[in-house]
Amino acid sequence: MKKLVFLLSFIFGLNLEMAQAQTSSISASVDKTQVPLGQSLNLEINYSNSQPPQADLSELRQDFDVVGVLESTNINIINGQHNMEYVRKFRIIPKREGELTIPAFTDKQGNKSTPITIKVLPSNATIAAPTNSNTAAPVENEANFSMRGRIDNNNPYVQQEIIYTLSLLDSGGLQGREPVFELTNKDWVIRSLGTPEINPLVVKGKKMREITFKYAMFPQRSGKLTVPAARFEGYTLSRPKKRIDPFADLFGDDLSATLGFTFAEQNPVILRSKPIDIDVKPIPAANNGNWWLPAQDVMLADKWEPDTKQFKVGEAIHRTVYLKADGVLDNQLPELQFASMEGIKQYPEKPATEMSADKGRVVSIMKISNVYIPSRAGKITIPEMTVNWFDVKAQELKAATLPAKEIDIIGTTANTEVSSEADMPTTIDVPEVNINKTPSQAEPAALNTQQKISNIHLLFIALGAFILGILLTIILMKRNTSSQEHGLKHWHKQVLVTAQNRDFRGLRDALLNWGAEKFNLAKLNNFNELKNLLKDKSFADELDKLNALLYTENNVSWNAKDFCVLFEQIAKKTKTAKKKEKLLPDLYK
Repeated sequence: MKKLVFLLSFIFGLNLEMAQAQTSSISASVDKTQVPLGQSLNLEINYSNSQPPQADLSELRQDFDVVGVLESTNINIINGQHNMEYVRKFRIIPKREGELTIPAFTDKQGNKSTPITIKVLPSNATIAAPTNSNTAAPVENEANFSMRGRIDNNNPYVQQEIIYTLSLLDSGGLQGREPVFELTNKDWVIRSLGTPEINPLVVKGKKMREITFKYAMFPQRSGKLTVPAARFEGYTLSRPKKRIDPFADLFGDDLSATLGFTFAEQNPVILRSKPIDIDVKPIPAANNGNWWLPAQDVMLADKWEPDTKQFKVGEAIHRTVYLKADGVLDNQLPELQFASMEGIKQYPEKPATEMSADKGRVVSIMKISNVYIPSRAGKITIPEMTVNWFDVKAQELKAATLPAKEIDIIGTTANTEVSSEADMPTTIDVPEVNINKTPSQAEPAALNTQQKISNIHLLFIALGAFILGILLTIILMKRNTSSQEHGLKHWHKQVLVTAQNRDFRGLRDALLNWGAEKFNLAKLNNFNELKNLLKDKSFADELDKLNALLYTENNVSWNAKDFCVLFEQIAKKTKTAKKKEKLLPDLYK
């Protein structure tokens, strides 16, 4: 083997030396000198009897994207004369309109190719198909496309939401993934506003489709800023004529097309929107150094359990406060504080937030729970809660307020049951939304191709997809059922173990997790929610006793064995739910 490698190397080196004895040259050529913006052309560099240097494409990349490279070597011996050709082929896409120059290339002998001027037309321009070609007309002769971006406000305040609309026009066949923004600094936070919309339209008598992407953009500093360009990378498909059909000569026609097979070739496409210059205003002096919250609207709401003005000493009172802000990110929401009061203990928990897209804007919601436990009888006033914000529509400072609430605390007896659930976890279940994926980019969305295929081909595809769908559904159902049963059994066991060990906090967590698995919910927040789902008076009484053991100093009689027996009965008679429910209340509809 080593001898064979040595022999081949020797022959190649000998041929190279003999070829270099011939006249060396370098030449460059392209397959077209006019091209619409975003579409590709082929560049070929031919080194004849010369040694190519290592490829340096830095100068070429200033005006062109290089999307493909192919290299080959040919050695020809004619009448004892050796001729060696080294070929480099590039597929390139212009970055801007106008006349662009492909720079000269140099070989190791100092020979230079001639620079080539390319005329780049607007992206929706049409070029006549070439004649005397054995391939189908390039895709730009069959499909036009373009992309542009626009904003709804070019003079916002710092951190104010700007809606950026990106429109991609396509006459059919364009495929690719969601555009990305060419960010070069930390001046912007960008969130996707959901999946794109696809609508048909007619442009100059030609049927096209408009694919619209929407983004929420937040400038992070004031002054002159530039909205970054968006970049789309995709491709179209074209099929060479007869060139790759091995049966054409035998049957006198394109048999592959007759049978419904297509040999498609990808034609890369890169489109860019233009950057937009804007002027960002600073935080107004009237804000006085307070938390800056530029929003379309802000609302505060709360929920009490039980919903009454009269409570008992030692009874746990559950209050949940919701803050909703339109047009801001979740990390822009201020921290909510519960004012301290005499005669009442408080147990505020860690807030949880969710962020989503609603009616074409970012909407953020904060949820924070607090447990009040009165320690003396009498009237106690819960102070008001205020969030200051800036109304970007009215251009003025405003405040969202929860008014003060007076509650009446009465004494309690030994037989009084704690009727309110105070046990809350440190987080809430919030739905996962596209807007949290990638600052720049969310769920990529494939652009559908509009290709004509034969009925036979379509039938096989549909049949295969149907069978595959059935198999995948069966597999996923088995996997989900197995996963749910495993989690349910685990938490069922944990309830029994923690109860027998009198680990009340562990029992609380195990019960809530068991209930979430049993009713196929992401999470249960408290015992009240579990009681509402189970609808069993005896078990509700046991949960109230557990609540008293967790949050009060009263002596509560509780028997672990009796609890376990009752729990087993409840678990056996309660059916496992199949449908998830959203726990976050619809307070703002």
